[in-house]
Amino acid sequence: MSKYYYLNFFLILSFIPSLLLSCSRKVVDIEKEGPASDDPIAPGYTLQSSMQGASSLIDKDYSQIHTYMKQYGWDYSEHPNSSDLDHNDGIHCMNVYDETLKQYVFKFMIHVNLFLDGDRGKLEDRQRNEMKSQTSGSWYKMNGNWNERQWLEWKFNIPKGFRPSTSFCHIHQLKAQEGNNGAPIITITLRGNNDGTNRRVQVIHTGDVSSTNKGTIVDNIPMEEFEDEWVQVQEEVHYTHNGFFRIKITRIRDNKVLIDYSIDNIDLWRKGATNIRNKFGIYRSYGKTLSDPNDRPNNGIKDESLYLGDFYIYEKNTNPNPQPHE
Repeated sequence: MSKYYYLNFFLILSFIPSLLLSCSRKVVDIEKEGPASDDPIAPGYTLQSSMQGASSLIDKDYSQIHTYMKQYGWDYSEHPNSSDLDHNDGIHCMNVYDETLKQYVFKFMIHVNLFLDGDRGKLEDRQRNEMKSQTSGSWYKMNGNWNERQWLEWKFNIPKGFRPSTSFCHIHQLKAQEGNNGAPIITITLRGNNDGTNRRVQVIHTGDVSSTNKGTIVDNIPMEEFEDEWVQVQEEVHYTHNGFFRIKITRIRDNKVLIDYSIDNIDLWRKGATNIRNKFGIYRSYGKTLSDPNDRPNNGIKDESLYLGDFYIYEKNTNPNPQPHE
C-alpha cells in the first residue's frame, strides 16, 4: 500500500470531527427554529380532543349546541341567550354546511339592530357570543396547564364587509380561568377606524404584569386577505412565565401564509391560575358606554357573523393534575 493511500486515509479521518461538528450545529439550529413540519405529531404532540359541526345540529337551539359541544370538551354558555335580561329569544349560533370545507361548521352571530346583544345580561359597553374549552377537572386536558405545551388548530371565515369595533373586537382568546384573569393573555383581534378604513387583523399579548406586556405582536394584516375565505390557524404555546408562542394562519384556497410569527421568552401564565382556556367567537366593544339599553352604538358597527370549525387540541409534557401556580 502506497504512502499516498495512508496520507489520504488520515486526511479523511482528520476531516470527520469537523464534519460531525458542522452537522451537530445544524441540528441545534433546526431545533431552535422549531418543527420543520406543520404536523403536530412530528414534534411529539398527542391529540386530546377534536370537534366539527354536525348535521344533527341543524335548526337546534343554543342549549342543544351546548350539550353537543360538552361531549368534546367545549361548551357554549357565554352568549346573549344565557340571560332573560339580554336578547334571549334571538338566534346567535347555528350549524350550516360549507361547500369549501365539505363539512358542517358553526355560524356565530351578533346583533346591533333591531335588537342589541349584550354580555350575558349586561347592556353596558360590550357584546359577547363565544364558545370555550371546559374548565372542569375532567377536561383539564383541553386547557393550558402550568409548563404544558399545547398545539391548537382551528379554522375561521370572516364574511366580507365585517366592521370591527374601534375599541376591541376579539375572535379568539387564550384566557386564564383563575388567578389574575382580567385581560386575556393572547387574542386575535379585528381592528378598524371609525370610518371603516384600515380594517386589519392583529395578534395581541398581555403579560401577567404590565412590565411583561408585549402588546400588539402582529399588526397591519389587511382584513381583505381574510374576507369570505377559510383560513387554517395553528398555535403552539408553552405555558410558563418565560414561554414560547407561535401562530401560523394559512388561507386555504391558495395556501397563502397570511401570518407566521413566533416569539421566545414571552409571559404566557397568570399568577394563581390553574389553567388557560381557549375561546372562540365574537367579543367586541360597543365603542362607548351605553347610558340607555335602548340606545345604539354610533360608530358604525352592525350585525355581524363569524364562521368557525374543525377544532383540534394537541398536548405534550402534559400536567395531569394541575394546581394553582404563581
